[in-house]
Amino acid sequence: MAAEHWYSALGFWGVWLFVPILVDGFQSFRYLVATIAGRAKRLPIRPVTKAPQGKWPRVSILIPVYNSEAILGACIDSIRAQSYPLELIEILAIDNGSRDSSFKVFCEEQQEAFPGSIHWLSTFHQGKPWALNVGIHYAQGEYVVNLDSDVVLHEDAIVNMVAAFENDQDLIAATGAVEIRPESGSSGFMKVIHECEFQEYYFGFNVGRRFESRARSLFTLAGAFSAFRRDVLLNTYLYDTSTVGEDTFMTFELQELFPDKHVSVVTASVCYTDPIPSLRALYAQRVRWQRGEIEVIAAHPKLATRGLFYRGFAPVRTLLVDHTLAFPRVSWTFLMPALVFFGYDVSTVLLAGVALYAAYVFIEAATWTTSALLVVPPSSRRLWHGWWTIPLMPAYRYGVFWLRFAGVLTVLTEAHQWRTADPVAASRDEFLRLVHSRKEPGEAKAA
Repeated sequence: MAAEHWYSALGFWGVWLFVPILVDGFQSFRYLVATIAGRAKRLPIRPVTKAPQGKWPRVSILIPVYNSEAILGACIDSIRAQSYPLELIEILAIDNGSRDSSFKVFCEEQQEAFPGSIHWLSTFHQGKPWALNVGIHYAQGEYVVNLDSDVVLHEDAIVNMVAAFENDQDLIAATGAVEIRPESGSSGFMKVIHECEFQEYYFGFNVGRRFESRARSLFTLAGAFSAFRRDVLLNTYLYDTSTVGEDTFMTFELQELFPDKHVSVVTASVCYTDPIPSLRALYAQRVRWQRGEIEVIAAHPKLATRGLFYRGFAPVRTLLVDHTLAFPRVSWTFLMPALVFFGYDVSTVLLAGVALYAAYVFIEAATWTTSALLVVPPSSRRLWHGWWTIPLMPAYRYGVFWLRFAGVLTVLTEAHQWRTADPVAASRDEFLRLVHSRKEPGEAKAA
């Protein structure tokens, strides 16, 4: 009888522990095994000193500008510090409605010595897609690089990116590796968030996107730093303005229009971005990402019909992991505490929760190990010193999951918009609206 009880208990709780391994663990351990087997290797960040085709091509760097006075200077300075022949670099800063002193900062940067060309453009339409589309039409370079104004480039970023294109004539677009800037100066709770964010970004670009590229299934060319062959861009409909995921939309367009070409990641081409400044900003960012993902998939029904086992780009696989298989987390959150009211002992439920968290820590250890096997300087020191984030990453990813889940809900309940108010601000605004609406009748009567 005792044996039957233990078999029953093991079967019930085993399901709870098997689900996280099925949902999140399979991919992590698959990457780890593939890395150990040598399918991915360390790719050091070193400048290419000789032009692969005998002559370096001209490169146009597009920087969408919107209220960027505090960050634009550092971005342009990082371009001037590139090891790529500077006389072959064209910088186009495209303003789309700034109300600050961004133009003044640009003028100051324009006065600095630079053998290439640097220009300021403006568009009447507000929004990053409009700015990029204007820049694409003005660009003179053979390659077009999109760069957010809040990032800075590693000094060898452009030369490594261009070399990747020149060595692979089938490569039509590539994302660089985006990393969290090390000198954030944060402390306390936000320092923990920033270190977890660094680990997340490093694995996402240097492991996840690398294996996606090998499988010809790269989902998103990072809007912060991506490069394209200009003639390929001009054979698309350019950047879409109907979604908040214009970078993902462009990726889908390229995957659909050029199925025999490559869309990849160049891990040796690195840029650095500031860590998220607050939890509110993290919420807005992840809701926007998730909303854009759903909107873009909905706009490409032909791609969405490709099955799970389609060889090549099949966004349904990402949709399955991000949404269908993610719903068990909702069950874990609400059902496990409710088991107490169905007669389960509190200590049993707590023990199951601890075991579930331990399973996720084990998965994160595999994830971190894969990153550690592939990491190269200058990021290696920070990643290795960040081993202490392993037991914290499950909590971080769990919180991020709920932010992304909120993105799913906003698609169903809110109109299309780039900026999203966090729940605290939205609740406050709604409360103030209700207070003012109740005051108005009384004020009208008194009048």
